[in-house]
Amino acid sequence: MAIKVKRSKINFKGKMVNIGIDMHKKSWRITALVEGDIVMAVTLARPNYDSFKKLLVQFLGNYVRIVYEAGPGGFDLYDRLTDDGVECIVTPPSLIPTASGSKVKTDKKDSYKLARLLESNMLKEVWVLSPEERAHRQLARTRRQIVNHRSDVMRQIKSLLLFHGIQIPFPGKQQWSGLFIAWLKELDLGDEYLNKSLEALIKLFDYLSIEKKSLTHEVIKLAREEKYASRVKLLKSIPGIGALSAMEILVELQDIARFKTADELAAYLGLTPSQHSSGEHTRMGHITHAGNDRVRTTLVESSWILIGKDPEIKKKYDNIKYRSGGKRAIIAVTRTLSARIRRMLLDQIPYKIDLKKPFKKAA
Repeated sequence: MAIKVKRSKINFKGKMVNIGIDMHKKSWRITALVEGDIVMAVTLARPNYDSFKKLLVQFLGNYVRIVYEAGPGGFDLYDRLTDDGVECIVTPPSLIPTASGSKVKTDKKDSYKLARLLESNMLKEVWVLSPEERAHRQLARTRRQIVNHRSDVMRQIKSLLLFHGIQIPFPGKQQWSGLFIAWLKELDLGDEYLNKSLEALIKLFDYLSIEKKSLTHEVIKLAREEKYASRVKLLKSIPGIGALSAMEILVELQDIARFKTADELAAYLGLTPSQHSSGEHTRMGHITHAGNDRVRTTLVESSWILIGKDPEIKKKYDNIKYRSGGKRAIIAVTRTLSARIRRMLLDQIPYKIDLKKPFKKAA
């Protein structure tokens, strides 16, 4: 559909203005609508907040709403607009309605589409954490990134040894111990360049190990602060969840009351089965995987431990595994765990395995 800017001036004094921003690193495409008419359509090169505010001056006296997509641009624009008293929402790209058969995508069309959908109140919005909460979340995420990077380096070292026929004289539990690292550092692969390659990986492993220890200390320190201490204690009552995994859950979810039902939380975590309906037939597929994969991964890891500790959960897992397989069973257990965590945090009650009915069906 062609988008045309009306050349005649539109009297929008006192009316609501809906602005859509298609945000990129080097430019913003901005479209403003008033009752369906385009009153501004510009591209802001080298965008910054001060230059954007100058564009908004023409709308003084109007009620202004602004939307942009969640993405690499973060929430700085949201923070600054909100501080200035301007309504702004950040919408998840995956939940923006798409017209059937629409395959043309341009900055101009995307900006207009955002403004139009905002005007029609058809956009979902992400929950924006406070700057402090985002900083806490970033700390936990960075620690997890370092842990994952360190694991990658460990696999690279073992792959190098395997490829060049080097047998590791340590059983599984002793690998990556101090003795194993000392053996690696003394290992001679018989070639100058192979030795340099191994040495570089070992140095990287040592560096990442130091950073992992430092960030772990900081996350544990944060877990003891008043904002988190009581909730961490509650989550630690669940077998399989320690202080670190509790913090990974809490810094991502923060205010659990924003999830009105257990199903809302499950959907946020991507634990809702996909559905395919045609005529009278409905088929439930794999989970959507949409939403927060960090918390989902943490809960799946914890669920495997919980299965071995909680007889009720073990029975649920075995029943579903028998009917539908292990993958569906562990996801069902994870979904149950997420519902129980929501109930625990709302009611401030610990996890108790020995009760006959420790939890009612989550609302």
